[in-house]
Formats: sequence, C-alpha cells, structure tokens
Amino acid sequence: MIQDALVVLLVAGLCGLAWLLRPRQRMETGVRLLLAAFALLGAWSLWFGVLAPPGAEPAPFRFYKPTILYWTLAAILVAAPLRGWGYPIKAVIGTYIVFSDREWKWINRGFAAAFTILGGVNLFIALTANESDWEGFKWGCMVNLVAVFLLRLTYRWLDAAVRIGAYLLVKLRALLA
Repeated sequence: MIQDALVVLLVAGLCGLAWLLRPRQRMETGVRLLLAAFALLGAWSLWFGVLAPPGAEPAPFRFYKPTILYWTLAAILVAAPLRGWGYPIKAVIGTYIVFSDREWKWINRGFAAAFTILGGVNLFIALTANESDWEGFKWGCMVNLVAVFLLRLTYRWLDAAVRIGAYLLVKLRALLA
C-alpha cells in the first residue's frame, strides 16, 4: 500500500515538474474544450471500469459510450469555429502541416462528419447486432484511431519530446555548473 502511494507521488511529481518546465504556447478555447471532454469521458470510464462497484454501470450503457464520445467530439468540432474558438482539429493533426483557414475549416468539418457517422454506425450496430459483432466494430475503430494517434506522435509529439528533453538537459547543466 505504501509502495503504491510512493509510486503515485513520484509520477505526480514528475508530471508537475514537466508541467512547470513545459514550453508555453497559447491554447485556443476549442482545444481546451477537447481536453475537457477527454478528461470528463476518461474519468467516467475510469469510474465505471475501475472504481465503481461491479455491476454499477447499466449493462446496455457500455454500448453507447463510443457514440457519446464520437458525438461529443463532433459537437466540439462544429461549435468551436462557430463561436470563434479556432479549429480544434488543427491541434490534433499538428502544426507541421500548413493550411489556410479555409482549408482548416473543411478539414475540421470533415472530421466532425466522420465522428458523427462513426457515432451513428456504432449506435446502429449496438442496437441491431450481437455483442461480438459490436466488439469487433469497436476494436476496428480503435485500431484506426490508434493509427491516427501514431501519425500524430510521429509528426508532432516526438519532436516536442526531443525539444523538451533538450530544454531539460540545458536546465540540468545550468544547475550543475
């Protein structure tokens, strides 16, 4: 029990240090909405998956979670530009791809349409197919989303990790000197 608490404190301390030493950039409101949606939906999944007593989540409700996720993301992607909060998909795809605002608008709309369709198809399969077919569809969608995540990692996060590592190395050398 004490070892678990120490591991949690160590990880929290490292996350806090990374937060303090992060490069500062302006974050648009649409991106903040995406982060808030991921945090809330992730907390919801953790609550029912780990912390809640067994059987607390209604059985059919797990079929609707992907639909809620997809439609929440689609709503944010549609609402953010209408409110003047930028194009959230611009933060997801990366800053290495240069497009005009007109092009970002259409890319944002395309992803919103894709998420809307994915949510609708998930709902259709959850209501009409058996559980194993639904599981196969869900995992197939996750594999495609992981592919997008890995592309994102390759083109943006890997470079950011290298830059943060170089920054921390300079700070460490300055402290030791």
